[in-house]
Amino acid sequence: MFFNRGAPKKGKKIIENLFFFHETQMLDCNQYIIKNDQKDELVIFDAGNGLSLDGLIDGMKKLNLSYEDITSVYLTHEHVDHVVGIYPLLEKMENDPPTIFAFGETAKIIREGDQSKIIPGNLGISPKMFGINIKPLDVVELDLENPVKIGNDFSFKIYHTPGHSLGSITYYEPNLKILIPGDLVFTGGSFGRYDFPGGSLKKLQESIEYVNNLDVTHLLPGHMGVSNKGNEQIKHSNRMVHSVGGFF
Repeated sequence: MFFNRGAPKKGKKIIENLFFFHETQMLDCNQYIIKNDQKDELVIFDAGNGLSLDGLIDGMKKLNLSYEDITSVYLTHEHVDHVVGIYPLLEKMENDPPTIFAFGETAKIIREGDQSKIIPGNLGISPKMFGINIKPLDVVELDLENPVKIGNDFSFKIYHTPGHSLGSITYYEPNLKILIPGDLVFTGGSFGRYDFPGGSLKKLQESIEYVNNLDVTHLLPGHMGVSNKGNEQIKHSNRMVHSVGGFF
């Protein structure tokens, strides 16, 4: 499954207008799509690795969603498995491209096309493996004070949650109790690695401690499975990250 182009990306509905598409291979990521109930628009969280784009489009079709309705891409952080899918998506939608949103260091890295930060050297891979060329892109920088509003039902607060990377953020919908943490915390007691550039175990611990205090039902992480027992899963990861010197 490593670098398997076009494998179907299985999707399912989490709640009304919120859909989950499971990662298909190594160095891919989970993706989440929200349908704007006021417009024929889709918002997607994280872009995947590009090789999985056709699989995502196939999975969307099975849920009566069209990639042509994607108007916005919100990134959780700057790493290859979450970011490089932007490039083929923009090419596919060149006549009406979606807007890319990111925070802080992530926005800077994408704007500059900084390959060394997008593909950390200790992974031993290159953009050619994904069939893309990393280049500077226009990015709208997110403001932590301004929530991400999608239709009438979704309004995500944005928290800066570094540790896995400098630019890592978490999206939190307090009314629906949804957390999209990127690679901060996963199910099963797992958490993001901190040995990439900009990573920090101390900051990771602090960030997980922070989200541990939020009221979360739906945990929608960047990898592995999702959970409707979010607080339980986050508490498990919080215990692990504080008790183990290095989980990854």
